[in-house]
Amino acid sequence: MIRVNDTYNYTTVFTESDAEVYAKLTSDFNPIHLDREYAMTTEFGRPVAQGVLILCAFSKVLGTLWPADKNSYFISQEVTYLKPVYINEPYTIRFECTKIDYKRMIGTIAGKMKDKDGNDIVVTEARLFSKEHFSEPVM
Repeated sequence: MIRVNDTYNYTTVFTESDAEVYAKLTSDFNPIHLDREYAMTTEFGRPVAQGVLILCAFSKVLGTLWPADKNSYFISQEVTYLKPVYINEPYTIRFECTKIDYKRMIGTIAGKMKDKDGNDIVVTEARLFSKEHFSEPVM
């Protein structure tokens, strides 16, 4: 059972291979993600991960790791990209349960992705259904 203020941390790196696979799946071949020489001429100075590829890290955790419940599912997610997410850089995401609606078995999870220097890069708030983790606590 997850309670309000419980947290979970996850570390990830988005690789060139990840960006290429994502591009093939979605046909998003924007050179800012795939062409190092081109990316160096942009304001970012190097390749950046595709926005929805970044959300795959959030989805992986919320869909399989925390809550670890094969019957849980997303209801909604709001995301704000604060800074670019660079290819081959480590990022840590801290997830925190901020609210639980026990009647509807819905938990609100805030996620903050930080770079290696501790800067906020991406913030998100997701609502998840989980009978196992967000139902009324048994006394």
